[in-house]
Amino acid sequence: MDEPTTQYQGYSWQDEDGAQHIALYPGSEEADEEGLARLRAMGARQLAELRAERAGEAGPGAARPGARWRRSLTVDLRNPTPLPGPRLDPQWLRAWCARTGTALTGFTRSFAARYGFPPGENALAPATDASLRAAGALGELLPVPPDLATLYGELDRASLPDVDNGYFVHSPAAVTGHVREYGTPAIGGERLALVFGSDGGGHLFATGHSGRVWRSTTASPDGDFTLVARTLEEFLDGIGRLVADL
Repeated sequence: MDEPTTQYQGYSWQDEDGAQHIALYPGSEEADEEGLARLRAMGARQLAELRAERAGEAGPGAARPGARWRRSLTVDLRNPTPLPGPRLDPQWLRAWCARTGTALTGFTRSFAARYGFPPGENALAPATDASLRAAGALGELLPVPPDLATLYGELDRASLPDVDNGYFVHSPAAVTGHVREYGTPAIGGERLALVFGSDGGGHLFATGHSGRVWRSTTASPDGDFTLVARTLEEFLDGIGRLVADL
């Protein structure tokens, strides 16, 4: 008896740089918008890796204008899995939230007397049922770095406009919106990176499967990123120290 033939759906798109992407995925129905967003994000990462490989190749024709490059990638859109990587200790995170939240309360109470004008919204927003659902939706869209998943289990977002140059941890809903609009940044050494925060100058913070935290050199996810912390815990600890010293 013949085995049933697997049906495939096709999806093609052209990115803003003119690169043409063609994806085939199994199933009898078209993928929803979340599935298509995952395909676009994967395509952007693969193209960035392919360009980096071609740029590093030696020999004639390595960077020939107009050359056609092709790469095949097999993915399972139905079973996104968490990325491997270091684990942020939930107990440490809860203690950090309590300690930093207390320091922020004292800072904002004395801010007007010290500086002569009212402070901005300096606060940590704890996770809620709605934010946990949003974090779950983000995990269904793309594999979430383990440390970031742990963070969103305790914290929805953080707004610290008056701490140093300003620090902001974006909510999981905001991260999902960013992925859908801009995809994921291409950062060397990261299988997949997600933008999860920003500073007062509009620079973006991203983390990936390695657990490292990166900062964009411009206010755009399309530019270069530089390393700012070896782990998310180190990144948060640095912010906590800044708050404690205010």
